[in-house]
Amino acid sequence: MIYPRTWVEVDLDAFSHNLTAIRAALPATTKVALVTKADAYGHGLVPISRVAVQHGADFIAVATVQEGISLREAEIEAPIVVLAPTLGLEAKHAVYYRLRNLVESYEAAVSISEAAVELGTEAQVHLKIDTGMSRFGVQAEQAADLAEKIDALPNIDLEGAATHFANSGQEPEYTAWQYGRFQKALCEMEARGIQIRIRHCANSGAIIRFPSAVMDMARVGILAYGITHVGKTELDLRQVLTWKARIMALRQLPKGTKVSYNLTYETPAASLIATLGVGYGDGYHRFLSNRGATVVHGKLAPIRGVVCMDQLMIDVTEIPEVKIGDEVGLIQGPVSAEYLAEIVGTTPHEMTTRIMSRVPRKYVGL
Repeated sequence: MIYPRTWVEVDLDAFSHNLTAIRAALPATTKVALVTKADAYGHGLVPISRVAVQHGADFIAVATVQEGISLREAEIEAPIVVLAPTLGLEAKHAVYYRLRNLVESYEAAVSISEAAVELGTEAQVHLKIDTGMSRFGVQAEQAADLAEKIDALPNIDLEGAATHFANSGQEPEYTAWQYGRFQKALCEMEARGIQIRIRHCANSGAIIRFPSAVMDMARVGILAYGITHVGKTELDLRQVLTWKARIMALRQLPKGTKVSYNLTYETPAASLIATLGVGYGDGYHRFLSNRGATVVHGKLAPIRGVVCMDQLMIDVTEIPEVKIGDEVGLIQGPVSAEYLAEIVGTTPHEMTTRIMSRVPRKYVGL
């Protein structure tokens, strides 16, 4: 086995614990759709999806048809919903692999209908309704008209309807306005005799901050991975992902020595600087240059200088017991994804999603 310079550990016991805690907080009749887009936010699409299905997820939600196909090829048979609209050329593949598609236009629904007729099967679709995100979806006021047309297509089962909140964690008034628009659209469909069996709009933020919006299904994303960007929650969540690297070199530098590219850091005194085998080529954010921190032997070690493509340097002057080959926590304990995201000015799930595929994942637990 190759000695890894950097790797990710995914705690499947913590993940299954989080799923159980989240499900317990939801109404018993609410389905759970675990969101595993973007390689399960960097945690691993197939391993995470497999454990999720074994531990209570009713649906798996992905961003692309290809992600859904990858799950089917891994023999995951749970219902899969593709959250982004399917392009016409993808329709046949989506139907063949039994993927539920979000549709926002009649043309998209026709493509899926034609594929289902050709394949001799029925395709489930969910109508995507735009209530204020302005990304995808039919406008709420036009949703019932479109639903009628889609419902009349051959080999189409209009199973669900969905919307997405723009800022459910921090804008309760706007979220309530969006929810009201969604409810009105659903009522108009029902008045026309269209029965939507799976209504879903609640994401991780709404589960915590707007639980009244939890309907037939909740789309559980970052919460399942023990990450939240909406403040404290009463849910007992555990950190699932830990990112580590090894010390590759140690340098005892005198006062006034420049460190890394662009000469942005100079040692203020004699310093012990460690070089780690990880950099922005692995997905470590370059904005953490001279700002981030790591964990070495349970102590914080700050980043010094600019993060390189394949290495970064940290100050271990106050941790004299370090040696080459020691493990260093990049995302671990107090240096959480939330902590790093606050420094960078982004969301914590970007910090895990950006970890590149060249960083091996090690699965522990279960």
